[in-house]
Amino acid sequence: MTARALQLDLVPLTLECGAALPALHVAGWEWGPPEGPVVVVIHALTGDARVDEWWLGMFGAGKALDPTTHRIICLNNLGSCYGTTGPADADFPRRRAVVGDRPNPQTKGLPCLPEDDLPAPITPWDQARAWLLALDALGIDHVALLTGGSLGGMICLCLAALAPERFRAVVPIATDVRATPWVIGWNHIGRQAVLADPVNGLAIARQLAHMTYRANPGLEARQGRQTTGADSEWPLQPYRMQTYLQHHGHKLKERFHPGAYLSQLDAMDHHDIHRRPTADPHESWNSNGAWGTSRLPPLTVVGIDTDQLFPPEPLRALAQLVPGSTYSELASEHGHDGFLIESEPLNKILARALNQESS
Repeated sequence: MTARALQLDLVPLTLECGAALPALHVAGWEWGPPEGPVVVVIHALTGDARVDEWWLGMFGAGKALDPTTHRIICLNNLGSCYGTTGPADADFPRRRAVVGDRPNPQTKGLPCLPEDDLPAPITPWDQARAWLLALDALGIDHVALLTGGSLGGMICLCLAALAPERFRAVVPIATDVRATPWVIGWNHIGRQAVLADPVNGLAIARQLAHMTYRANPGLEARQGRQTTGADSEWPLQPYRMQTYLQHHGHKLKERFHPGAYLSQLDAMDHHDIHRRPTADPHESWNSNGAWGTSRLPPLTVVGIDTDQLFPPEPLRALAQLVPGSTYSELASEHGHDGFLIESEPLNKILARALNQESS
């Protein structure tokens, strides 16, 4: 099924930090019949809108994301660098425009990016609002399935809280209702690496993050303690684990914008479904009503048994807290990245959620 590019120029959006986006552009892709039931997929921190490439095991005829029967939409997240408005754009608001001349404690003592180049912070509420404006522009009021993993799962939860009536089946995967100190801490170290050296620091930040995305059993199986050379060359040759991380760091450095990486780390850090966002003129929810998990519709929550970044226990608790919700757990040796790898059980979970929505 051929992908169709989406390029949307939307109404202005004011970020939670107070900075204005007078020209909000959203880019992405869609597949499938335009009149089909809509499936929305939200990508993770350094992902992009080509869900047919990075979630290949989930996408295709007969799979959960079936472009022969459903209209599948994936947009680049606000603040990223694949066509949607973000720090790579010269007119994206900068931190100094929001905070003036107040010093930034995060940059103290670092030979970092100039303060004028640091992007204004964004939140998952901002990213969810960009999605809602895009759905409005596409004339979509009803979404049959909303899903995403990691940061994408955070944005899913924010969308479901802002407009629960628009989303039938909501499947957040390998995520949480809030960024924990563990997540914020790892993000802080990665951010410091980027600020100290925007080019090479991005590669180091990716290597660090990749370790939180994986679990030891999977690394043991795939990398082990082997070196890259012959046994007779030990200990002169690096371990495969080392070159594996260098490879992933180099790949991200070549394809991602350092400012966009900082922007996505900000979004993940600021995630808290219990923190009520400032009311937005584009929305109709009651600013005096209940907030937090009480705003969420029934969820199909998915955790991963070896996930170190977003352990399964809070996700089990979320499913118990939101009436009508269910919890499923993926068994994976790969940790957090299991949601990208364990296609067979995840296909069944998403297909079941879609079938329940249509019944």
